[in-house]
Amino acid sequence: MSWREGVSEPLCSRFARVRVRAAHRNQRRDEEWLIIEWAEGAGEPAHYWLSNLPKHTPWQEMIDTVMGRWRIERDYEELKQELGLGYYKGRNWRGFHHHARLCIAAYGFFMLERLCGRKKDSAQLKAPALPSGFCPRGARTDAAP
Repeated sequence: MSWREGVSEPLCSRFARVRVRAAHRNQRRDEEWLIIEWAEGAGEPAHYWLSNLPKHTPWQEMIDTVMGRWRIERDYEELKQELGLGYYKGRNWRGFHHHARLCIAAYGFFMLERLCGRKKDSAQLKAPALPSGFCPRGARTDAAP
């Protein structure tokens, strides 16, 4: 199965999935998906995942979900290297929280600039649609001050 475009060709591998009930002490657990990536010609599987995705999740959606970690890691690296998330030198949680909030706000601004195609070298992307009834955090009239 293929999950995204690579530099020269789509990235693809072989996957298997089965419903399992993972053991954890003597506690009964719900069934989960065990997803295994085993590249063709490899001597053993490369990765394993346990997933609580619904039982009737389509294959492609499941693979896109488990292989989507690269996006998160790429965004985190960009936050650390380009926007200063890794340069906080304070000593308390509140200061770090404020620093991280500013870095994430700046990242949101840069992503919006990329999505709008305002930079010369940015790819023209579509802004993601907001779900119906979306209300930003803290924007409700009954929100605590």
